Amino acid sequence: MSAPSPYALDTRYWDDYLTEVARKYHVPGIVAGVLSLDSQTGSSQRLVSSTGVTSLRTGISTDPSTVCQIGSITKLVTATMIMQLRDEGKLGLESKVTDLLPELTLDPTHTDDISVWNLLTHTSGIDGDIFTDTGRGADAIERFVQRMRSVESLFRPSKGWSYCNSGFILAGRIIEVFDQRSWTESVRARITEPLGLGTFYTLPEEVLVNRYQVGHVRSPGQSAWSPVPIPDMQRGRGPAGVIVSNADDLLTFGEAFLRGGDTGGGENLLPPQTISEMLAPAWSLAPAPASVAAPHWGLGWMLNTWDGHKTAGHGGTKLGNKAWFEILPEDGLAMVVFCNGGIVPTAGDEICTAFAEAFTGAAPAGPSLPTGPATEAELAEKWLGTYSDAGTTLTVTKTAEGLQASIDQSRIRNNQDASKSTSSTVSPSPTPLLPAAGEAQFLTRSDHLSPWTSVAFTEVDDNPCAYVGIRCLPQREPSVG
Repeated sequence: MSAPSPYALDTRYWDDYLTEVARKYHVPGIVAGVLSLDSQTGSSQRLVSSTGVTSLRTGISTDPSTVCQIGSITKLVTATMIMQLRDEGKLGLESKVTDLLPELTLDPTHTDDISVWNLLTHTSGIDGDIFTDTGRGADAIERFVQRMRSVESLFRPSKGWSYCNSGFILAGRIIEVFDQRSWTESVRARITEPLGLGTFYTLPEEVLVNRYQVGHVRSPGQSAWSPVPIPDMQRGRGPAGVIVSNADDLLTFGEAFLRGGDTGGGENLLPPQTISEMLAPAWSLAPAPASVAAPHWGLGWMLNTWDGHKTAGHGGTKLGNKAWFEILPEDGLAMVVFCNGGIVPTAGDEICTAFAEAFTGAAPAGPSLPTGPATEAELAEKWLGTYSDAGTTLTVTKTAEGLQASIDQSRIRNNQDASKSTSSTVSPSPTPLLPAAGEAQFLTRSDHLSPWTSVAFTEVDDNPCAYVGIRCLPQREPSVG
């Protein structure tokens, strides 16, 4: 392990650095924090820096206490509570979900074999992008599960991998059934209180008394980002991505994993062996499409290696907001980044890289970039056609200009944004597919201010599929041209 650089814990240095990153990538506001744990002494040091504004509408500045939607990082909280239940002897990872939730009615030809392990590893095959709003009551998650009877399967359990929000909502409902209380109450009792956290909010009214980082979006082709009118905090989807936190509290959550589960208050969040189990590879994504964010998946955690240093973490995306959370267990390092608009994937990755280099000397691999122009993109005819799941439709065609992709994620955006504001992540207009590293793997984007979207083609459970980002879309209509 390399010694930290002289500026590693210099708040002024990081404030200036974040200001430059925000300027370069058009980010209205950034909050970023890092925690370094000394394995010899057991002491830790941390810093949280910030720059910019919480909202371009109000002009209120960010500060280290600013709270942000952490999105799917919430899944790590849900996975932690499932493992607590396992350690309490109330369920097993091999337990069938339909045994734990008798009210669940899905396609029995596939879903009767779905286990708790499948939920935590995104291998259930359940279509993950169901965004039904089931209200604000304490029964919202129960009602969501009751409405899953029409949800399709993308592949048989354990026969493929696709990022699955729905699976973590089912995990949240399992927690409710065993704890006999709402998932929100379990978060407080099992996570927030033992760790002494001041945030980890799950309800909008809890956020109101805080400085809150508002998400910003942009229409493709335009140069300005605007605040989202209504943030997405649907209670029924809570276990998959509703928590709002400040950077300090998320670092404290990470510190508990670095300390083998020790909360610092005389009890363990989880025993060390369970921490190790969660951070061990449970599903290999290699050889993986370029779209997949990490080569291995643990129990809830994305697992990677940065320049020989093992990492575990998760990202979170809400409308106009993006969050990063990484721990380097062998280096005793945890890092958090919140960005509220702009070219956020590049901005956040650059900040995480800077933290890793400053504290460990590690240099994470850079982002996937095209390996050539559109004229060099080649794809077998069998892969042309239309692919879809509940939230995304991909249409791939071949024209005189080369391969073209039309990606429609309006069903996701319209369910996340009650005002139907346009998001910047995708465009339904065709865009060129540019070659990327790997067979049948490509990158596309709507304009130079949009992030690259990965598109890859492969067979999953003996069926032709496309990966758009981390979602597996079965082919629905092959090309007839």
